[in-house]
Amino acid sequence: MTDSDSRQPAPDDLPAPRIIPRAHHPISRKEIDRNALKILYRLKDHGHTAYLVGGAVRDLLLGRRPADFDIATDASPQQIKKLFRNSRIIGRRFRLAHIFFRDPKSGAQQIIEVATFRREMELTAENQELLEERPTLANNIYGTPAEDVRRRDFTINALFYTVDGFKVIDHLGGLDDLEDGIVRIIGDPYIRCAEDPVRILRALEFVARLNFVLDPETAAAIRFSAPELAGVAPSRLREELRGLYTKGATAGLVRLAAGNGILEHWLPALPPEHAEDTARLLDGIETVIGHEADEQLLEVLVIAAILLPELFHRFGGGQSPGLGVLQEKIDARLLEINHRLTLPKLQRHRITDILLGVFRLIHGDKRVKRLRRRGDFPLWLFLLRQLTKRYPESLAKVTDFWLHQAERWQPATELPTPPVPWKQLLELELGDEDSER
Repeated sequence: MTDSDSRQPAPDDLPAPRIIPRAHHPISRKEIDRNALKILYRLKDHGHTAYLVGGAVRDLLLGRRPADFDIATDASPQQIKKLFRNSRIIGRRFRLAHIFFRDPKSGAQQIIEVATFRREMELTAENQELLEERPTLANNIYGTPAEDVRRRDFTINALFYTVDGFKVIDHLGGLDDLEDGIVRIIGDPYIRCAEDPVRILRALEFVARLNFVLDPETAAAIRFSAPELAGVAPSRLREELRGLYTKGATAGLVRLAAGNGILEHWLPALPPEHAEDTARLLDGIETVIGHEADEQLLEVLVIAAILLPELFHRFGGGQSPGLGVLQEKIDARLLEINHRLTLPKLQRHRITDILLGVFRLIHGDKRVKRLRRRGDFPLWLFLLRQLTKRYPESLAKVTDFWLHQAERWQPATELPTPPVPWKQLLELELGDEDSER
């Protein structure tokens, strides 16, 4: 790209962006969601600047399928609403437009987010008074693309794509970081992490999901700022976690958080010495179940994986301590997690039931016929198999017993219908650990 790019003047004396023409980047309109293209073209045809932004451009340049197609434009939210009857203005803190589409065949609804270019508000004495009266004003000062891009989190997410010439526009060196596999926070990483500590988790997410590395200054800043995660609202932390396991990045993030001294500030209920065991369980969940299960089930299994290794080390061997003792320990740990993630009561009950079920299997509960009728029995057995990969010497015998029972039951009408097909749960590859047994 270097030899074929061009430069164009930037407003407000900001550095000129790097422009990559269509012939020198891999993005094709065939790979862009057709509804996103409709929005881009309609905004362009009405005289507005409009770009595909953020993760969509990053993923398209990496040859990945984007999860979302977000758009930024110089049109105000009110102008967007006039152009699109199927839109709605949302947000108090940050006003933007959601444009709604419905698939004519499946009936599924799609929402594409369209935001207006913003800029940072100058902190003059007059503006400070305004902000005290209207605190949301700072997030709704409209600006240019070059100003807007500096408000974004990471250079690899600060790339624009336009249908006006089908060019890629790079203001901050994101293309170089993308080619070099580097995650770099825009601006001073210490200040940006203090502004929003969730950037710490997002930086690690991109490292885990894209197999990139942290820029050294960014790495130092997130380690320094990790204690700030304790002040993040639990509902927001939960939302970030839910976003991770739907992308298959939870296991990698747990490993990175443990290795960078961040785990104790993010998930204090997971002791660092058990982080690798949890990550192994998460590997199995994301590989085998991740593409089949709904988001609520994934959340239940992820939290169960966070708690299971410590419980196994304490209660896995020898005589069963009794389900009452186990439940007390599970409840105590779930209470600690709930302080960080505010899990719904029904979710907590199901997590408890699944963990107790795993220990019923580990300790050889003799009520075989009753257990097999429990709807989550397949998940108990799945988690037991994943744990057996890590501890075959302790669990191989009991796991083989339950696998044999499950294989005998498969044709039976009284088998529960699991949230994931039996075949997928029982006929997965066990990996290197199992082959050594």
